[in-house]
Order: sequence, then C-alpha cells, then structure tokens
Amino acid sequence: MTPTNRLSKLVKATAKLPKGIRSTLWSKAFGRVVPMVGSANIRYLEVSHAKVVVKIENHRAMQNHIGQVHACAMALIAETATGFVTGMNVPDSCIVLIKSFKVDFKRPSQGAMIATATLTDDQQKLMQSTEKGETLVAVKVTDESGEEPIQCEMLWAWVSKSQLKR
Repeated sequence: MTPTNRLSKLVKATAKLPKGIRSTLWSKAFGRVVPMVGSANIRYLEVSHAKVVVKIENHRAMQNHIGQVHACAMALIAETATGFVTGMNVPDSCIVLIKSFKVDFKRPSQGAMIATATLTDDQQKLMQSTEKGETLVAVKVTDESGEEPIQCEMLWAWVSKSQLKR
C-alpha cells in the first residue's frame, strides 16, 4: 500500500468522479495552493503517485508575440507537473522545493501543450521514506503535433518543514 499525504488523499477522494469534474476540482484546489498555477488556467489530466499530466491551452493570456505558448508558460507546466508528482509522495511533514531546472527550446510549438512527469518506484519510495532528499524528475512536454518543442530537466528537493524555520 502506498503511504498517503494530504495531497494524495484529495486525489483519492475524487477518483470516482467523472473525469471532467475531477480535472476541474484538481485545477481549482491546486490553484489555491499555488496561485500562479491557478491564474494560468492549467488543467490536470492525470494525477497519481507515479505520474502527473497537465495541459495548458494556447490562449491569449499565455501567448508570446508570435501567437505560440510563451516560453515561461512552457516551463511552468513542466515545473507544475514535476512539482505535483513530487508533492504526491513526500510526507506531510515536508515541503517540496525546486532546486534547479533547465529548459532547452528545440523548435516552435503548435497549439496547446501537455507536460507528463513521471517517477520511478525507487524515487517514490525514497520520497515517502525520508525527510530530506532530492531527485531529478523526468518530464516530457509535447504540443498538439505530438512533438517535443522543449526538453527539460527538473531537480526537486524536499525538506522537513521544521528545517525551514531555523
């Protein structure tokens, strides 16, 4: 059985709802935790201990000067997906923090963007059993063509909340 924290309990509690309602509830709830994510209108398509999939539409507020999803919005969905899959696994006594990220822009994007973040079983076990650590979280960001206009590396850390107060 996978250990649970408040975030994973919320996801489990909504698991039996229809997919559209579930996605909307996750988006609103997570947007309250991280207001910027809420204002970007990111949609959560799948959330589990092993995988988080988020989507951002190519809407006007998130576009660059040539009508594509802005570079910062592309990085935001990669950071969001990797942060939430990490958050699904750390104990409630810990907080997750992005330690570093790298984004390489490979080609122009087309339409909406989807970020899929995944963790291995070993990464999940490490997060669930330790109060402090870091790991590189795999993420793939694709556009409507199915191609990857960007490639990312996201290094996440988690520490005990009590260590932050020192």
